Amino acid sequence: MNKNWKIPLAFIILALCFSCKDENKSRIEELSDFEIHSNEDSLNIRNNEFANYPIDEIHSNFKTTYKDSLDLLRFWRKSAFSTLDTINADFSSLKIKKLLSDYSDGDKGITLGRVYTSPDNLFKIVIGRGESCGAYCNPYWISEIVFANGQIINDLNFKDIENIYLMPDGKYLIKEKSFGRPAAVYSETTTSATLISFEGNTINYHRFNYNYPKYNEIQNDSIYNPSGKLSLSQEHFIETTQYLTFNNSSKKLSYGYATDFSYCCQIDSIYAYTGEFEYKNGEFVHLTEQKKYIKVD
Repeated sequence: MNKNWKIPLAFIILALCFSCKDENKSRIEELSDFEIHSNEDSLNIRNNEFANYPIDEIHSNFKTTYKDSLDLLRFWRKSAFSTLDTINADFSSLKIKKLLSDYSDGDKGITLGRVYTSPDNLFKIVIGRGESCGAYCNPYWISEIVFANGQIINDLNFKDIENIYLMPDGKYLIKEKSFGRPAAVYSETTTSATLISFEGNTINYHRFNYNYPKYNEIQNDSIYNPSGKLSLSQEHFIETTQYLTFNNSSKKLSYGYATDFSYCCQIDSIYAYTGEFEYKNGEFVHLTEQKKYIKVD
């Protein structure tokens, strides 16, 4: 065999190898916008390389898949385009994040995501939490339901979901937690429970019949609670234990929280409440509540 042609052949083989390497590198860069940077609760996908994924944290009650990361990315991009009042599918996630960081209205986009699935795997609830800043900053949430068949329900009222329970009659109890700064002088945390069911493409909210503490102009007005969820808030400086727990065996929902009227109503006092609901005949029935007076120092 003539050795003269072996040298050109070697160069051809090397060139093909480098060409394949460059092609693979290009493919990795092309996919980088769809990779996910997650915490321990999320599934590591594609060799733990999540360099350009726009969401900083992801929480879930199941082992998430690559499709879940794509659902979150689609959800994030839709929210970002809504904030920026533009739709440009050619923008990379890094480009969109830069636009959000320069956005003058203080909305910096979603930084934390949640994907929680129902116990029967009929649907997932996708949550995005962001922060909007003006005189001071407050969190905001957006959410959607994604059914197993791909159908999506938008514009929901869920916050940081902690658990989803399947009730005996097919309804779902959604337990949530949130926080905020309703006034410059204090902040609060809120524990919430939402009872929902479905009719075809429609989500139904089932109201909790609970008489919220009220004083003077403070009233339990459904205008401010359209989903009918049970929402119990407590100011950050109150040391009383705040909780909302559901016992799936007894179907009882127990709560404890305290609220202060001094900022709104010039009353130097705090009241702590503990009580319990029980799920009967398709609704939560309020069984008991104890009220305890706490003097502010």
